[in-house]
Amino acid sequence: MDGKNKILDAARTVIIRSGVNGATVRAIAIEANMTTGAIYHHYKNKEDLLYDLMNESLSVSSQIAKEMTGDSYSKERIKMEIARNTAERFHKDAENRLQYHFAHEVLLGNMDAQLKLKDKYAEWTKQIEQILIHLYGLENTRLNNAFSSWLIGAVDGVVLQYLLDVNENSIDEMMEVFDLLLEKGLPSFVERLNEQDK
Repeated sequence: MDGKNKILDAARTVIIRSGVNGATVRAIAIEANMTTGAIYHHYKNKEDLLYDLMNESLSVSSQIAKEMTGDSYSKERIKMEIARNTAERFHKDAENRLQYHFAHEVLLGNMDAQLKLKDKYAEWTKQIEQILIHLYGLENTRLNNAFSSWLIGAVDGVVLQYLLDVNENSIDEMMEVFDLLLEKGLPSFVERLNEQDK
């Protein structure tokens, strides 16, 4: 395992054990069996390290969009990958906490975090749009970006509900609804969106 992956794995472990605030560079270095200097060789500061961990794990839509371009995956396989990765998202405790840590930083006025998240959400939105075009025939409508943003917001919102421990539904039940959306809801909505923009 290379140094950067070792650091990210250590950071994930420390966040799960001690929370984002407890994930100091020193604690991460101890967990990774490295010096703090070795960590600073890879990262300018703790925030860059934490952002990299969040980005590496939550950019699933980018990975799926890349796999689609090679045409090696059938539409059914892509839907299965989306469902599998969405279900896994609920178990990515450290990464989900990091996403909301950065959101909190933005609300406190951290402009650097705001710019990073703005760029990341723009990337995720574009990738979701590409997936919708490929899977469901979404045409170039004026609402594509808004539609993709809603889908991202829905998943983020459900993840937040689980982080806050306010969603009493099982993840299996939530995924059952998600599967229905993939199979029935999204094709129907895309069809209406395409017709509306003509």
